[in-house]
Amino acid sequence: MALPHFWVDDRKIDSLDLKVLLIGQGIHVHEEVYDTLADTHRITRNLRSCNTLFLGDNLPVYIGRTGPETPFHLVIHEGKPVLNYAGNFLTEVRIPLGTRFFAQKTSHGIPFGEISTIQGEDMLAFSYLWPCELAKSHHECRFCHSGNATYQMVAENIWRDFFLPPEDIADIIHYAVETEPQIKMVQLTAGSTFTPDEEVDRYAAILREMTRRVDTSRMSHVLLYLTPPKNFKKLDSLFEAGATEIAFDLDIWDKSLFKEYCPGKAEFTTHRQHIDALLYIAETLGPNKACSVLVAGLEPVESLLEGATFLAEHGIVPLPSPLMPFGVNNPALPATPGMEYFRRLRSEMAGLYLKHDLVVPGTAGSSVCLSRDIWLRRHLLAEQVPV
Repeated sequence: MALPHFWVDDRKIDSLDLKVLLIGQGIHVHEEVYDTLADTHRITRNLRSCNTLFLGDNLPVYIGRTGPETPFHLVIHEGKPVLNYAGNFLTEVRIPLGTRFFAQKTSHGIPFGEISTIQGEDMLAFSYLWPCELAKSHHECRFCHSGNATYQMVAENIWRDFFLPPEDIADIIHYAVETEPQIKMVQLTAGSTFTPDEEVDRYAAILREMTRRVDTSRMSHVLLYLTPPKNFKKLDSLFEAGATEIAFDLDIWDKSLFKEYCPGKAEFTTHRQHIDALLYIAETLGPNKACSVLVAGLEPVESLLEGATFLAEHGIVPLPSPLMPFGVNNPALPATPGMEYFRRLRSEMAGLYLKHDLVVPGTAGSSVCLSRDIWLRRHLLAEQVPV
């Protein structure tokens, strides 16, 4: 089955092309969208919420809200959400139905939405268990929204440590999985820390409380994003406690660009330590247990694919995620690459997933990443020859 197609600037593009454009350029949401849908659908004016729209082939896209300068506008037409391009109709979209999730609080009174969000259809993501200590020390990754947010907190003297009790995290997971919206995947992530071995212990405590409180048979994946520890054997405790996959994000394969865009990682945890931690998991537990994000757009596609090939050959799942430049205060970011970059990336990534029997964690996919989208369409994409 072919991907849905659209016309942008007299060029025929498909739904994956459109997702890349929307992530790269953002969407201006008209007030009428909130007025019409906020009471019945999962869309809010809160800029911290991870609002999602779905294109026609159930492709989730993050509604990265920008000003009216972007050509993509989300409006209401005849009572339905519609995406316009340069003032003209582009396509109808689907906004997920509303949920009572964000009206809940943990046992310590913390609103669920303050520390977690729902991505796509059924992924619960904890995007900020604690602010990033690399960013606090002015070593943030230069492209990272969370790192930049932490940097602003430090600059404005509103920094606070945010180590939540495991019980609060378990409260949220329990409600989301067993009450509504019946989450299938939990993703725990945070900024990097200078004490990654202690970070592992915190995650293990969270997982133990989760497995004590939650019927984990309802969940397909529990994916952790971590700072690589020095003692790799400590990672065993995370799988024993309930993790299904662990990710250490390289972000960039090219070592010189890694040093430029990830100065804190390059200095404190190093490119090599990320790779060695990934290899430890793959060698200990086999394929599809270790993952690593590679940010598409920060380095040449040849370099990214070289890294993805290395990871795939060792049973590590590469997760390509498009650079999202708006909202990041860094004029030194590279220009967003053209469509040919992403078409080659997705075709060759699909081939790697098939060749090495790799599985990208998830169900319907992530709003901000391409990896699950590619995996779900891998047979089709692997046959496509980029033009």
